[in-house]
Amino acid sequence: MRTLARLKALVDPLDFVLGESFDREQIPSLFGETFNPGNWNVGHIVLNEQKIHVLLVTLNKQGKADQNRYHDYWIDANTFHWQSQNATTPTSKRGQELIQHEMLGIRIHLFVRETKLQGGKGAPFVYIGKVRYRSHEGSRPMSVIFSL
Repeated sequence: MRTLARLKALVDPLDFVLGESFDREQIPSLFGETFNPGNWNVGHIVLNEQKIHVLLVTLNKQGKADQNRYHDYWIDANTFHWQSQNATTPTSKRGQELIQHEMLGIRIHLFVRETKLQGGKGAPFVYIGKVRYRSHEGSRPMSVIFSL
């Protein structure tokens, strides 16, 4: 039992599902949570007790209202540009948690999908892994650069 506990301290079980696809309803269970549409039908979920932020990103925003067409894209294979929700500022609690996540012990997990729908139903998200804050600019929304 101690060996398993030590191994879990070294290896995050989510590392074993990198690159796997998950329906939105399946993602909460990866974090020991239960799916609740009110919490999980948004793009930025905060699990305060676990010190985890989950980013669910759809790259192609076709059909979204202009105020919800966040500018999310890959800069290169290891760098991702993400825009926060419109209320987030660098000085807000959520903005500070993103910027200072490493110092605060918060892990940020990134899930990405190309389009919202696939075959007439919600497209699955691919688990990209944990990301690290590199920089940001702007406010309401913040543009944040993350590294894998």
